[in-house]
Amino acid sequence: MSTMAAHAPANGIADAPTPAAPTTTVAEKPSFSWLQPHPIFVIILVGPDEQPFGLQKDFLCHRSDHYRSHFAEKGADDTIENMVRLPDFTADVFGLAQNFLYTGVLLVDEARVPSYESLVSLWNLGHKLGIGGLCDKTLEAMTDCRRLTERIPATPLLIQVWRDTPEGSSIRLLLLSWAAEYMRSSDARAEFAKSLPQEVLSELVVTMSSFDMSPVAHPPAESPSIAPASTLPPRKNVHYLDDASDDDALNNIKKSRRPSGTPGVAVGSQDPTLGRKPSRTPLPKPQKRRSSAAYLESRNFTTAQKMEFCADLLNRMLSGPGFWTRLVGPFKEPVDPVEDGVPDYLDKVKRPMDLNTIKAKMDRRDYTHEDEFVADMRQIFDNCFTYWAKGDPMWAAGEKLQRTFEDKYSHMNKWIAKMGGDEGE
Repeated sequence: MSTMAAHAPANGIADAPTPAAPTTTVAEKPSFSWLQPHPIFVIILVGPDEQPFGLQKDFLCHRSDHYRSHFAEKGADDTIENMVRLPDFTADVFGLAQNFLYTGVLLVDEARVPSYESLVSLWNLGHKLGIGGLCDKTLEAMTDCRRLTERIPATPLLIQVWRDTPEGSSIRLLLLSWAAEYMRSSDARAEFAKSLPQEVLSELVVTMSSFDMSPVAHPPAESPSIAPASTLPPRKNVHYLDDASDDDALNNIKKSRRPSGTPGVAVGSQDPTLGRKPSRTPLPKPQKRRSSAAYLESRNFTTAQKMEFCADLLNRMLSGPGFWTRLVGPFKEPVDPVEDGVPDYLDKVKRPMDLNTIKAKMDRRDYTHEDEFVADMRQIFDNCFTYWAKGDPMWAAGEKLQRTFEDKYSHMNKWIAKMGGDEGE
């Protein structure tokens, strides 16, 4: 294959167009038979590393609406070998598609179903290239994945699918139906609903309304559940991150506690002017003693107090509230170069670090000083910026988590003083 690629003409490489959906007007599907010779090849350079895959041109055009239209537009030529690029998919995902093209089988080993992330990417590949049957086979594999793992995709992946696939597409409908089942059966439905963007939640409500809402007489023994971010590798899928903060989450909780019939009115109030006490001239505010930022900075807090703050901050990062969940998702677990699709990760990152590893070290009391904890936290950010290029979603995710962490950590002295009852005395 590499020998053939070496003799391709310089102008033989073409970047295949990236339509939002498969081309609606396609060339007439040619007849195809393996009894005939097929000497012309297409070399598909897959992924940013341009892994070469070679397929017979006639066969590829027979199976793919996209490439059939692509080569029909180029017209007939005498090129023995053609090259196209497919940068938005990994070699592993295209390998699954290639296996399906030649064999009609998606999974080589039924006991090893690919991750939901790989299957979502495979569905997008089948949809983009117009490969008949691939999307349906992918959905069957996703159903197998659910049966084997007893989980449905994590919230970030569900949101990514909603944003990256056409309205009414089969994969979106499937995942919305799974999410609707979860909403009906899970005790954590309120937290799940808060994790979804409003537009996704609205479509989910519509999906739920189409279900028969009567109780299930015989529920399954083990109901599938949403996979938490720590159990799946959503590290490359960070589109779900937003700018929510602790205050935003608290305000949302407060709003949800208002009576439904009186929006915007606090519990026990019906008119803001009723029951109001006559205004009085306020008393002079007492002068706070030694509560300034300068005073806090000058305090010599103990290492034990500082480590208590670090442990509390780490626990909040890993257990909520919701905005922390969205921020830390890609950084909770160690990077798995194979499963996460980054085979060269450990070649570039010499000291891997993740939040659960930091938590284990904290629980074992491996940290004797807050600087050791902070060094490991900053190692996560350094690794992110070392491996990912600026502009990549993962770079943005690391930058956002770094900014939030450094802001929270800068308030350590204030937190210690407040917990110790010093502030305001």
